[in-house]
Amino acid sequence: MRCFIGISLPDIVRRDLAKAVREFCLEQAPVSWTVPENLHITLKFLGETDKKRVFAVEKGLAEIAAGFPAFSLQTAGGGIFPDPRDPKILWAGFGEPLELAGKLQQTISNTMMLVGFPAEGRLFHPHVTIGRVRGTLPTGWGDRFLRYFAGRTFGIVPVSSIILYESRLSKGGAIYSVIREFPLMGASRNGESEKETAS
Repeated sequence: MRCFIGISLPDIVRRDLAKAVREFCLEQAPVSWTVPENLHITLKFLGETDKKRVFAVEKGLAEIAAGFPAFSLQTAGGGIFPDPRDPKILWAGFGEPLELAGKLQQTISNTMMLVGFPAEGRLFHPHVTIGRVRGTLPTGWGDRFLRYFAGRTFGIVPVSSIILYESRLSKGGAIYSVIREFPLMGASRNGESEKETAS
């Protein structure tokens, strides 16, 4: 099975992102936009993973989650990989501070290396992929996308758990399903941290 590790988004954040995309998409372009239910933050892509390795991944993630505190991320703006003049991936981002997100991703990456999954050769940049370019865009389209998303926020993402997903490919696009969810330390049942709930 094809697997990845990620963070789920609240429904309201998904709705706000989808609304922004609809408003921007008044101009037709060769972009495959991510359906709202598939919006997420990827922490580690694992690829094809057999059942034996899935068990090892689950064990590692359970140990990480038990000792890592819940936290929150504030959505902020958008961007393009690799470059506005050669756009491939369109994304929504997050504002500072990002230290805990980076530490969580690095901890997961280090643990997955012990299971046999190589580290990625690029710096982690927490984001939500909202679209993938499938053809040639009009001149200046990337700059218009950046201007449109600049300064926009779409709500707060409580990072109360990490999730091991299965990704299945279909004619209609990827279908994600939860294999197992791992609550972070201090996370309450409603997805907020106990510290936030008490305040």
